[in-house]
Amino acid sequence: MRLLIFLGLLWSSATRLSASKWPEPVFGRLVSPGFPGKYANNQDRSWNLTAPPGYRLRLYFTHFNLELSYRCEYDFVKLTSGTKVLATLCGQESTDTEQAPGNDTFYSLGPNLEVTFHSDYSNEKPFTGFEAFYAAEGQTSRKDVDECQVSLEEGPCDHYCHNYLGGYYCSCRAGYYLHQNKHTCSALCLGQVFTGRSGELSSPEYPQPYPKLSSCIYSIRLEEGFRVTLDFVESFDVETHPDVQCPYDSLKIQTEKGEYGPFCGKALPHRIETNSNSVTIRFTTDDSGNHTGWKIRYTSTAQPCPDPIVPPNGYISPVQAKYVMKDSFSVFCKTGFELLQGPVPLKSFAAVCQKDGSWDRPIPECSIVDCGPPDDLPNGHMEYITGPEVTTYKAVIQYRCEETFYIMRSDGKYVCEADGFWTSSKGEKFLPVCEPVCGLSTLTTEGRIFGGQLAKPGDFPWQVLLQGETIAAGALLHDNWVLTAAHAVYGITTETSLDIRMGILKRHSPNYTQAWSEAIFIHEGYNQSAGFDNDIALIKLKNKVTINRSITPVCLPRKETASLMRTDNIGTVAGWGLTQRGFLARNLMFVDIPIVDHQKCTSAYEKQRYPGGRVTANMLCAGLEIGGKDSCRGDSGGALVFLDNETQQWFVGGIVSWGSINCGEAEQYGVYTKVINYIPWIKNIMSNF
Repeated sequence: MRLLIFLGLLWSSATRLSASKWPEPVFGRLVSPGFPGKYANNQDRSWNLTAPPGYRLRLYFTHFNLELSYRCEYDFVKLTSGTKVLATLCGQESTDTEQAPGNDTFYSLGPNLEVTFHSDYSNEKPFTGFEAFYAAEGQTSRKDVDECQVSLEEGPCDHYCHNYLGGYYCSCRAGYYLHQNKHTCSALCLGQVFTGRSGELSSPEYPQPYPKLSSCIYSIRLEEGFRVTLDFVESFDVETHPDVQCPYDSLKIQTEKGEYGPFCGKALPHRIETNSNSVTIRFTTDDSGNHTGWKIRYTSTAQPCPDPIVPPNGYISPVQAKYVMKDSFSVFCKTGFELLQGPVPLKSFAAVCQKDGSWDRPIPECSIVDCGPPDDLPNGHMEYITGPEVTTYKAVIQYRCEETFYIMRSDGKYVCEADGFWTSSKGEKFLPVCEPVCGLSTLTTEGRIFGGQLAKPGDFPWQVLLQGETIAAGALLHDNWVLTAAHAVYGITTETSLDIRMGILKRHSPNYTQAWSEAIFIHEGYNQSAGFDNDIALIKLKNKVTINRSITPVCLPRKETASLMRTDNIGTVAGWGLTQRGFLARNLMFVDIPIVDHQKCTSAYEKQRYPGGRVTANMLCAGLEIGGKDSCRGDSGGALVFLDNETQQWFVGGIVSWGSINCGEAEQYGVYTKVINYIPWIKNIMSNF
């Protein structure tokens, strides 16, 4: 009966349309770029719509989701009719300053309507844009009958009905498609695949009535070794028949081992143990009924692996009540222990449960960290504190330097830490350093005699003999540097042309420590042809020398020692230079000489000029006014030393540089390079080379 009424209405409408001579229908659908997916940035699209003369355009939205911005400045849809802007739309719901279309219908002021869409350069969230429908309609006497409003028990369309001049058509929401009957919206529910170990799936729109004329396929696909279990939950309502099994709507479950169902009616089906990792669920509906459908919760199991055994001094993570296929755990060791697989150390360890219920790797052990035998300390020794040869985690050792001649700046205590390194109390991984003690001497300042004397063993252990084209001297600094005069080594180009000897008193003694130069550094301000200003040089030795009673470095002057090098203070200089007889000394000689007033020295050399000699602020003078006590040729580069009363260590205050042609001449003095002026230069060279 309902079908006859509906056909009658359609025939009546068709007769009326023919008699009225309607113009060609104007209607259609507009969507944002990418709909129903999100629209992209920097999009601009416009549509110019035109109705027949005497008609207007009607437009409304079935979906609207744009970025919200103040006065719709960023993304928007603009509706314009002629010169008038009907609306600028954005967001999802209207606010005080922005308009969203909602359920509003918009009408052109004449036959023309322009629709413009714009998106700006960036969206922080995905927005799905819009879907709109338009149609031409008559005004006043030309108004069309709205077939979408025909009074039937059910509307002509499942979702949306769109009227136009002389007819109507249907459309569907996102996720549905229009059936070939042109009014039913069938669900797009094919090809849904579930790969999680557990999950839920349901009929479309559950618990609301499911759509008609739909065919849905759901697939559960787990890795081989898992077994899927299905439980129907909450409610079950699928159209049925009292006499025939599920002739209308039905639910079927298939695996490679068999099929379950079909299921329909209102009773919840029992749990299904599929014993399979691959399950397909098919749900089909016809064109009638109003039922809420079903919901399935699925879980999975697999062959469990044995509970992992925690190794001593270790722990595992995560801890689970049961481990099945693809589950994994990691082993970690407590601080001070390391992972070992047999003899092989591991950075990390993880085991995976396999489908046959076994772990893919054996569990390692946590072995205490062993730092191994400590390195030997040059010029020092090591003691085990924790116990004889104990080198494991938290073991303690003590480094000490050879007493008297070497000193350590740190406490020398090292601990075996969890990273496997011996580590100092300051967190240092490298060995401590035994630095040579400087300025040690058996020389005494009591009862000084102003005259050349024979040096005794231990008096000048820093004294260095330099033999090249001429004889010169130097002073040992640290254990691998020699301080000397620039003019003493000027012009030496090869390492082997300079013979360096230490630890001797007799110049020709066969018992000496040999050293060779690695590099010679002459002060950049020294100019041999322009006098003796900046007459200072450093020699870096190829190898460090061992410090002992015969070989000890001299100290550099502290700032506070400047007061010990004033006029009349006594310094001491040693060497193998010319004696009063005019021959090089066979034995090391030394002399105590006072510092001379700088102005007095300057004036003395202005009266009796020395070739190329001029006293500068970088020099100090020493000697007696009556003469007779002086350094001489062959002593060049030797150290003029002073005793630091505070530390009781000897330091170099001057370097033998130049003086009167006649050594020891009255009112002529020995001139020495003033070392305290060059401390920054010396330290810079020694620390960078």
